[in-house]
Amino acid sequence: MTTLTETAELSPEWLAARVLSLIEDETEIDPTENLVLYGLDSISVMTLSSELKQRGIEASFDELAREPTLNAWWALIAARR
Repeated sequence: MTTLTETAELSPEWLAARVLSLIEDETEIDPTENLVLYGLDSISVMTLSSELKQRGIEASFDELAREPTLNAWWALIAARR
């Protein structure tokens, strides 16, 4: 069961900041741009999937890899909160 505290800090801003830390960059990310173009790799996608699961959000590697943009990922997260 997902509790409020597990998902309360999840926001589009949190997601953007987390992705920036995964790609080890400080640039601004276009939320519609493919994150692979910013250097995101499969290990980072697996890491994010695992972190989301720990926060009560089921988002598989395949689901995240299918459309690797901030907008698509946030839509997936928001739908499963």
